[in-house]
Amino acid sequence: MIQANKLRWLGVACIVTAVLCGLCLGTWEHVSPFFGHARYQVAAPPLQRFVYAFLQTLKAFGFLAGLIGFFLVATRQGLILKITLGLATLGAIFYSIVWIVLAMTARDDAIYIFRRPIGSDIHSNGGAFFLWLAPIVLGGAALFAHRISRWRCIWPIIVGLAGLRIFGIFPTGVALIIEGIIWAIFGAIVYLSSGGAQQNRDASGGSASRN
Repeated sequence: MIQANKLRWLGVACIVTAVLCGLCLGTWEHVSPFFGHARYQVAAPPLQRFVYAFLQTLKAFGFLAGLIGFFLVATRQGLILKITLGLATLGAIFYSIVWIVLAMTARDDAIYIFRRPIGSDIHSNGGAFFLWLAPIVLGGAALFAHRISRWRCIWPIIVGLAGLRIFGIFPTGVALIIEGIIWAIFGAIVYLSSGGAQQNRDASGGSASRN
């Protein structure tokens, strides 16, 4: 029961983060765009920059909590998945650092690595690891583990694939709200699946003791 409660809290953290960041970032972006028209220009005033940095950092670790919960609830927790989750963790940390430096410098080329600018682009700032790669890999692994229902396994794959596309299809503010919605559903899956995961562990432990 204690383990199930801990897993539920990981789901709750993901849900709350997704709703808060999706609504706040999406609405604020719609009312007052963060970036200007010139390359690397940040048009947002200081307050907006630092609130954005806080929310983006919160998003990174809130979504990571959901990924960890799904990893524990729905997969067999093999080596490849642990490596994937490690990459997601490093990606979330680097993503947060980039947004904090971006807020401080008011430049979208916040950090340079080997003369390559790193800023809000998810392809290079670590976001790809926890927003795209990890959900797809964990969802695929869950399909083979058979610990939760098939549609719950498929949803993180949809989350990762949708994340690849929504910012190219919709305005940034709308895309941020959609991102919040799909990740809130993902967090709900972790929350709802946590009780079943505990029952599976108890059943496995009972079978092992009888053998």
